Amino acid sequence: MTNIAIFASGNGTNAERIMDYFADSSLARVVLVISDNPDAFVLERARRHGVESVLFSRAELADGERPLELLRQRQVGFVVLAGYLRLVPDGIVRAYEGRMVNIHPALLPAYGGKGMYGERVHRAVIEAGEKESGITIHRVNGAYDSGDILAQYRVAVKPDDTPDTLAAKIHRLEHRYFPEVIETEIGKLQIRERMRLLLISNSTTAGEPYLKYPIGRIGRFLEGVDEVAFVPYAAVTFSYDAYETKVQARFDEIGVRVRSVHRAADPSRMIREASAICVGGGNTFALIKKMQEQGLCAAIRERIDSGIPYVGWSAGSNVTCPTICTTNDMPIVEPASFAAIGAIPFQINPHYLDAHPEGHAGETREQRILEYIEANPGVWVAGLREGCMLQLEGGVLQLTGNRPMRMFRRGVEPFEVEPGSDLNFLLG
Repeated sequence: MTNIAIFASGNGTNAERIMDYFADSSLARVVLVISDNPDAFVLERARRHGVESVLFSRAELADGERPLELLRQRQVGFVVLAGYLRLVPDGIVRAYEGRMVNIHPALLPAYGGKGMYGERVHRAVIEAGEKESGITIHRVNGAYDSGDILAQYRVAVKPDDTPDTLAAKIHRLEHRYFPEVIETEIGKLQIRERMRLLLISNSTTAGEPYLKYPIGRIGRFLEGVDEVAFVPYAAVTFSYDAYETKVQARFDEIGVRVRSVHRAADPSRMIREASAICVGGGNTFALIKKMQEQGLCAAIRERIDSGIPYVGWSAGSNVTCPTICTTNDMPIVEPASFAAIGAIPFQINPHYLDAHPEGHAGETREQRILEYIEANPGVWVAGLREGCMLQLEGGVLQLTGNRPMRMFRRGVEPFEVEPGSDLNFLLG
């Protein structure tokens, strides 16, 4: 059960709709309403619903310390802005990154920003001669109306519309869709908190035996597991039998049996019955083609969502992304699509290299990724250097290794994140 807090400054019809929607939910409940306006009718609506309401002064909300302490005391896991007219302080934004949403009565990025709310927005839309308007539900960051857009819903603007009639149309959209989007986002967060992923850049460090450097981490991650379902389909120049044997030799050190899906009459069923899953590296195109043909992407996603451990290295890490588009591999076969498991919302480039060999006139790895983000705005790409891995447990994403990870996103200057840094911005 996720506890929801609502920030509101006015009448509170959206807040009341959310309270009603989650009144009998087993997923989430509204436990707190916070306002900066002593005359806000939302406080009365909260009282009628038996929901705690707290009034803070504008100075207290601008500082953020006391409201954040209250959110923590009430074990709030998700924050909703429903007609809240001020910037949320940075401390609360950081604490609830990816877990705070707002609704705006227009189709952002148009008609947004400071001072654009309520009747002002509808009047501006009509005066501009727009043919449609709508609502935008977006994540909250440190600026007005500029967080990542989660959903937009549209309505026609008629020649005889007034700000009042347009507002009525917008309210109907808000009351219908805002609670549904909140429910979807909380559902995703709860799944993510169950996920257990260990995503390794590479299997072998130069001068060391196969899987030697990560085997200790894999052993700790798989504690309590005595058998894994192994997907060997990234192997191209050697057999699946040989791949299974190679991995088993290393997993003997941690007391885990390796059973390859290529031996199963129904590989998808084997995945659905497994207590842990490992996907090996090799050629990503060969891997995803076979996985798609056997329905393994959906089967693996179901098991990841249920909370069983998943370990992947190289191509096995890449296929947990929404697509395989950031692989380094040559497309030696043609899969049905580039779509992958989609367990994480960002892309990984395993084996990320900074080097540009002398005399080499081709593009660097960074230039290739810059091309990708130019064509795919809004997507983060993690350049995961060799010897490093990402671990997701309890909803927390961590980088392990002795090297930083390079981050890419269109409109953002590439930057480095060190092991131990807060990486949950990637999960938003």
